[in-house]
Amino acid sequence: MALISCPECKRKVSDTAPACPGCGAAIADSREYQASGARLTTTQETSKKLKMHTLISVTLFIIGIVSTFSIANAPEPAAWPFGVMTVGIFWYIVTRFRIWWHHK
Repeated sequence: MALISCPECKRKVSDTAPACPGCGAAIADSREYQASGARLTTTQETSKKLKMHTLISVTLFIIGIVSTFSIANAPEPAAWPFGVMTVGIFWYIVTRFRIWWHHK
C-alpha cells in the first residue's frame, strides 16, 4: 500500500482506496488513467429534469414562507401560503428520493 496524490484535490490517499475521502474523486480507477495520461473526471448523473424539480420545489417553499410572514398582520390571514409551503416541501422530499433512487 502506497500513498498517492488525489488527481482532484492533491490530498495524500492510499492507492487501494476506491475514492478520495476529501473530495470523492475515484482513486482506484485513476491509476489506469494516469498511466495513459488521460484526465479522470467525475460525472454527476442526476438529470436536468430532477434538478429543475428541486429548484421549483425550493422556490415554492420560499414563496410560501415569505407570503406567510408578509400577510401575518392581515385582518384575515389566507391559507394559501401554508398550502404552497407544504406542496414545496413535499415536492422537495419526493424529488430528493427520486434522485437517490435513480442514482447509479
